Amino acid sequence: MELRVKSDKAKKAVDKGASGSGARTPAGALFTDLIFETFRFYSRINAAGDVLSEDTGLTSARWRVLGSVLPQPRSVAQIARERGLTRQSVQQIANSLVRDGLAKLQHNERHKSSKLLAPTERGRAAVLALNSRQIAWANQVGEIVKASDLKTALEIITKLRRCLEGKELSEKQPKMKLTGPEKLTGP
Repeated sequence: MELRVKSDKAKKAVDKGASGSGARTPAGALFTDLIFETFRFYSRINAAGDVLSEDTGLTSARWRVLGSVLPQPRSVAQIARERGLTRQSVQQIANSLVRDGLAKLQHNERHKSSKLLAPTERGRAAVLALNSRQIAWANQVGEIVKASDLKTALEIITKLRRCLEGKELSEKQPKMKLTGPEKLTGP
C-alpha cells in the first residue's frame, strides 16, 4: 500500500510511526487489533461465499462483480468504485465472466471505449440462486449473533470507514483519505 501525504505534519506523523519510534495509544492498539480481525473476518466471508457458490460457476469475487450488474449494466470502473476494488481486478473478473457465458459486454452510450457489463440469463440465474442461499446463511448467523450486536458492529464499521474516507476526522488530525483500494492520500 502506498501512503501519500501532502502536509508536512501528516508526513512527520507517518514517518514517526513507520520508524517505530512512536507508540500506539490504547485506542490505536485496539484499532490495529480490529484491522487484523477484519482481515480474518473478510477471509471467512470469502470462504463462506465460495462454499455457497460451489456449483454455480461463480466464486465470491465473481458473485460480487456479477451481483453489481443485476439491477443495471455498469462499466468496470463503476463496479470497482462501488465495491472498493481495483479496476484491473474487476476487469479480470469481468473478462472471465464473459468468457464463461455468465456476462456480456454492451455498448456504452456515455463512453465509447468503456463497455458495460451485464449478466446473461445464465449469470442472472446463478446470482439469484446464490442470493437465496445467502439469505438462509445470513439468517443462521443472525440466530447466533444478536441483532443489536450486529447493528452496533455495522454502525462502528461505517464510522471507521467514513473516518478513513476523511469524513469523520477532526481539524486537529491530519486528514488522510482513502482514494482507492490501495492508496491513502493526505489533504
